[in-house]
Amino acid sequence: MSSKNLKKIIRQYVGEIPILQNIANRLGIIEILSQHIPLHGNEKVSPTDSLMLLVYNITCGRQPLYELEEWVNKLNSRMFGYRSFEKGVFNDDRFARALDKLYQADRASLMTQIVVNTVKIINLKLDQIHNDSTTVKAYGKIAGTTKTGLELKRGNSKEHRPDLKQLVYCLSVSADGFVPIHYKTYSGNTTDDTTHIQTWDTLHQIIGRTNFVYVADCKVCTDKQLSYIVSHHGKVITVVPETWREVQQFKDQLRNKAKKKKVIMRRRLDTHGKKYDIFSCFEGTYTTQKRAYTIYWIHSSQKKIQDFQRRQVLLQHAEKSLAELSLRLNKRQLKSKDAIVQAVNNILEKYKVTPFYKIAIQQREISYQVQSGKGKPGPNTKYKTLTETIFSLCWYQNKRTLYQEKNVDGIFPLLCTDKNIDAKTALAAYKYQPRLEKRFTQFKSIHHAAPLLFKNIERVEAMMFLFFIALIIQAVIEREVRMNMKKNEIDKLPLYPEHRLSYHPTTAKIFDRFVDISTYLLYDGNKLIQECVDSLNQIQLTILELLNISENQYWPNRFN
Repeated sequence: MSSKNLKKIIRQYVGEIPILQNIANRLGIIEILSQHIPLHGNEKVSPTDSLMLLVYNITCGRQPLYELEEWVNKLNSRMFGYRSFEKGVFNDDRFARALDKLYQADRASLMTQIVVNTVKIINLKLDQIHNDSTTVKAYGKIAGTTKTGLELKRGNSKEHRPDLKQLVYCLSVSADGFVPIHYKTYSGNTTDDTTHIQTWDTLHQIIGRTNFVYVADCKVCTDKQLSYIVSHHGKVITVVPETWREVQQFKDQLRNKAKKKKVIMRRRLDTHGKKYDIFSCFEGTYTTQKRAYTIYWIHSSQKKIQDFQRRQVLLQHAEKSLAELSLRLNKRQLKSKDAIVQAVNNILEKYKVTPFYKIAIQQREISYQVQSGKGKPGPNTKYKTLTETIFSLCWYQNKRTLYQEKNVDGIFPLLCTDKNIDAKTALAAYKYQPRLEKRFTQFKSIHHAAPLLFKNIERVEAMMFLFFIALIIQAVIEREVRMNMKKNEIDKLPLYPEHRLSYHPTTAKIFDRFVDISTYLLYDGNKLIQECVDSLNQIQLTILELLNISENQYWPNRFN
């Protein structure tokens, strides 16, 4: 039988791609990219198509650049407006050239236009902005510096890899849905206490006003940064660093005398449980010594438990280390009192338990005789007496100090530059800050941003922009699903394995429901005789409905 007469079935993957495309089109991302990175006359494929394929690949679970061609060939080409993908068209060189064009484009204007368009289309509230940063490590050598000064350098690694060079990725999100509205990539040795003025200025330009609340970690607490934002009529909520004099003074007072506090908030610890984290605010007026910014001293019942447990763990580690040190005394480098004191201090400082211990180093002298000269001892052998100092280590916990320390367990100071914001409002704003960490979790666990896979620093900088777009699309999907669930009074969706329920659906779990959804083409020789598609189940149809995507919009155009 001739091979031309053989029937064959070709499977083409669809999955979550139409959802991503629908949201990207709705936000105008594809159109905006096409305006800034146009197609040249001799190009077969638009650079925007290549860049969006990279965005979809990032969002679905990133593959290395050399595997992208194989991944693209498995997709249904009609989703992207192609009747079929020509062999070798979407190779790694094409993606690399598209990244080069993105690097050369005005990415700052691109970001602003995409964000402003997104805010307008989904009616995003920008009254409260959260900012934080993370680090992106790199293996191997990625030499060079970009035109913006970006360079891989060693710095304070948040991934606990100080031996590796890195970049710093700064992200700002709205409190409404935690949709990213600004990002900036810095060289690896950049510290957070130098980035907030530039970030706030850019947010001011994007939002068009200054009265939004800027929520950040304690690195914003420098006089230069706070005074700059306040002088431009901005508002900041943050945590006061432990090193500030105001913090030490309040804690010293609280260790010696209890202060009155009032419950201002209760937060459920889990979805179904009856346990709550109870937040209280200490009565009284507290301000910074410089510029008199308001400080709210907050007590958390859950943090109180965590602080106590954390201290107990540190005490156990310190006890173990001191016991091990005790066995090594009077040997090698531990034959003097000064050396032993230094070793003890190193242990106590390592575990931050210096105030909780009293240390005693005892010494005694032992005398013994040794032969004065060489040879076998005899009746006339002379001996000399030697004296050696032996040290022993004793320690015990300072019970009074430990008891006093319990009085400051669970407290933290919130700084607010606007006196019209009360303690409850400031606390509610700050307690949303951990939601930003979930975007970083997506950035690293889903997008696999680290380690960096390119050996060209310019392409790395361009890729960081695509990560930002991917985060926007994911955030908008989550926001729309959750808002429509609330609108339609849907409490939960069976997105987990074994139809377990999800009360706050994430894009990862939503996309899991569309894995392996495909179209099938039946050929008789070279002639297409039938096209079939997988049927969508009820949960898939519900998700599409929550995203305002019809079933016809989900499926790519059929062959004529």
